[in-house]
Amino acid sequence: MASKWDNFQTESDFWVIPEVKADWNVKISGDSNVTYEEYVAKKYLNSSSKLTLLSIGCGEGLHERNFAKQFPFSKIVGIDISTESIEMAKDYAKSEELNIDYQAGDFTKINFENQKFDVILFDSSLHHFSAIASFLKTTIQPLLKDGGIVVVFEFCGPNRLQWRTSQLRKVNQILANLPENYRKLPNTNWIKSKAFRPGILRMFLVDPSEAPDSENLQKSLHENFEVVEEIKLGWTIIQPLFKNIAHHFVNDKPETKKWIRFILDQEASYVLETNENDAIFGIYKKRNQL
Repeated sequence: MASKWDNFQTESDFWVIPEVKADWNVKISGDSNVTYEEYVAKKYLNSSSKLTLLSIGCGEGLHERNFAKQFPFSKIVGIDISTESIEMAKDYAKSEELNIDYQAGDFTKINFENQKFDVILFDSSLHHFSAIASFLKTTIQPLLKDGGIVVVFEFCGPNRLQWRTSQLRKVNQILANLPENYRKLPNTNWIKSKAFRPGILRMFLVDPSEAPDSENLQKSLHENFEVVEEIKLGWTIIQPLFKNIAHHFVNDKPETKKWIRFILDQEASYVLETNENDAIFGIYKKRNQL
């Protein structure tokens, strides 16, 4: 897993598209320019308190830096299994003059010596853990202060990305109508004609931690915490559809903007009609202990 994330680079996944990010902001904060970090800081954090934040699976540290710019945390800790990602996170934080404690290692093997945090963040990392309900109960709850919150921006779709037949049908309907120039794969002449489920063996070989229990993620959060708020983000259409072709949608051409809007609207309608939703943003509070 560490090797996979040390060498991971993305050039054509759905999250590189600015309009997709803006759409998430609108769903969460109501404003395309307000990120979830700013939204959480203003709505849930008391600036008169010395609060601490733990980010699990922080990658290159973008979200910790965003939080540090929005709120005067007394301590921010970011942990990731990828040494290279952590080194980059440290460099970014240093260049922006932000005091963030980044650590490389297996989160489950780190001794926190009875430390507790006010905010625990999972941004596209919780779905990499297996037996999520047990993990939240035995590992995360003890790290959260009374009254603390868990902030989640996560994939909660099918295990191992084994897309539903229904969503693949919708994705492939859209692909069939998408102009060929938007469907060319990077560095090849291949044209994407259909979206498929990834092979299970390949999933295990590339990253055995990819979505082993993702379809139970939302339920597990509800079992272990009080739901303060929860928002459906979709990803049901855009994740399999934009895979390997997203780079064609990062430009200012009117035609491109039109197609992006069409696809986002199609996903919103699909989620509303079917209740098939593959990603959530949520705030979860530690329940009062009896």
